[in-house]
Amino acid sequence: MGTIVAAHAYVNNEVAYVAWDIDDKIDGCLGFEVVRVYLDEQGNVSKKADGSEDRVTCAAWVAFKGQRNPHWLPQTTSIWPVQKLSWRDLTLRKRRNEMKRRPDEVRVRYEIRPLGDLKPGMTAAPDPTPEMVELNKRDEKGRPIKKADGTFEKIAVKAYEGLARPLGYLGPAVASNPVHVTRKRGQFESSFTNGILAAQWLRNVLLEDGVKQPNELIDMISNPENGIRKYLAGDVIPMLRDFMNAPGRFLVALYELEDKELLELLLANKDRLRIILANTGKVGDDWDVRNHEAREALIAAGADIHHRMFNNSSQIGHNKFVVHIAPDGTRSVFTGSTNWTATGLAGQSNNALIVRNDALAAAYVAYWERMLEDNATLEVPAEFDDGMPDNQQSKKFRHSNEPPSLVPTDNGASIEAWFSPNMQSRKKGKATPPDLREVYRLMRRAEHAVLFLAFYPGQSGRDCIVGEAIDIGLKDQKLIITGAVSSAQAMPNYVAGKEHDPDDPDDDEEAVSPHTFDEANVSIVRASRIDDRQLLADFGAEELTAKKVGAIIHDKVLVIDPLSDECVVVLGSHNLGFKASYANDENMLIVKGDRALAEAYAVHILDVYDHYRFRAVEAELKRQGKKGWSGFLNVDDSWQDGYVNRTKGALTRYFAAG
Repeated sequence: MGTIVAAHAYVNNEVAYVAWDIDDKIDGCLGFEVVRVYLDEQGNVSKKADGSEDRVTCAAWVAFKGQRNPHWLPQTTSIWPVQKLSWRDLTLRKRRNEMKRRPDEVRVRYEIRPLGDLKPGMTAAPDPTPEMVELNKRDEKGRPIKKADGTFEKIAVKAYEGLARPLGYLGPAVASNPVHVTRKRGQFESSFTNGILAAQWLRNVLLEDGVKQPNELIDMISNPENGIRKYLAGDVIPMLRDFMNAPGRFLVALYELEDKELLELLLANKDRLRIILANTGKVGDDWDVRNHEAREALIAAGADIHHRMFNNSSQIGHNKFVVHIAPDGTRSVFTGSTNWTATGLAGQSNNALIVRNDALAAAYVAYWERMLEDNATLEVPAEFDDGMPDNQQSKKFRHSNEPPSLVPTDNGASIEAWFSPNMQSRKKGKATPPDLREVYRLMRRAEHAVLFLAFYPGQSGRDCIVGEAIDIGLKDQKLIITGAVSSAQAMPNYVAGKEHDPDDPDDDEEAVSPHTFDEANVSIVRASRIDDRQLLADFGAEELTAKKVGAIIHDKVLVIDPLSDECVVVLGSHNLGFKASYANDENMLIVKGDRALAEAYAVHILDVYDHYRFRAVEAELKRQGKKGWSGFLNVDDSWQDGYVNRTKGALTRYFAAG
């Protein structure tokens, strides 16, 4: 009889990831109950107001075969247990069915306990009999029906359909290590957005609130007062507000500036900041359309603004950083992947990081000043929307960005700051840029795992971290390579379409756009939205869309060996491909040896990867005309077989070991 032999939890300020391992098959096991246990500062179980222990059995939505969950209502993992050896606690900060966030700065641990069909002599799990619940009645499009008085029509239904399945415990609970839910890790403060829009819980919240058209979502996430926006943006906006409300001065370098709330934040501090604002892309015949309103507002307010107008498709000013200079002269920097747009804040997966390190911030100040000097070499367009095909960074500026700035931290770790462009030509060549040369060197030294999220680093994984990771993983097949990308063209097995006879469209070949790449211990997925409600049966189709908003991965994050003292985190605006180093204004941080930061970023990667992994597999099976998952829990213990015979679960085992 198998048992749980290890359990380990990891957390950032949004999500917890728990992994456990078993030494053999647990006979009759239908899954695991997962309980979140709140702890006080001494590590004891916290008490509620009524004196009971503060324990929360985690929520689950997937029913057993023979049951149905037509209203997508949560039960607990005591009723619908977890049939794998890992769990993402998505409700650690986000509530199940309302737009209210739980507080951070709490301590928790997790208890994992195996469950099987209830038999004599077993301790029974909680009663699985479905309760009667009151819900809004919906029309054929899933929208709540309003009565004449403006209230919603209600119906009473069972929480789920089908026969209840009484379960009992097959062994004792195994506790994980305690974890601290916080943004702050020494000199670092990290946060992550929740903007994965293709999510059933968000659709339900929207419809319960009476939203009739999901496409209204873009207007909601653009409204600074809207609860959905605040919910999806997570702690990124409060973190940035706190940063910029501190006394002192600021140097700002931005690519996109379209968000109303963040524009107002800049305007409120206009006398304390200097800003380099690059141009956005072309819309029709005009450049910089998306930044136009903010640019004019800053000019009208008399802000110290410098217009970095490339206005061509060869390069962009892609930075999104702010340097704070305190009254006493000490400096810190805010950076990451988050564009200052409603989409960047609430419509994509992104990260933001504050580093309170004067030496590092000094490197950003020097880069900002070099960029300002370089700006004088650009031809100023007569109108901001005019094309400027010859504008590009100077050779002097490019050369100045070639060496990194090396900075020690107060805990024995170190940071390298790299800036772009750092190649002499803006046209991408075969030579590996110096920043990526260092990233590749660190990737090749990986001993256990390489994890990443990337937006669009390069075509078919070439000239970027995706291709390098695959090459490393196929040579060392014990190494775990796990990642997710947004663009179909970035997948290593993507095949571009071909046009043969221009006068005969019938002989054209369509592009081949796989959703997954799996070989050895290499697993890469691309973000997929599933539209076919029948595909997942009662799992629920993720049909929410929003005009101008895609549920995409916009992170540019790489984590190497996160559980090692030699761990590495790579982050910033840099897309982790050759083009960014050759052509764009970019910043990249390589943090070495800070395990707390590595674990926080690893949890973010695992959260996004796991969210899209299932969806990508289902989409790929559909593309190949094959049958996907039934949408239900197994009714026997065979689901364990792949873990026991080690044909699956390498990633889980790595994190379970701690």
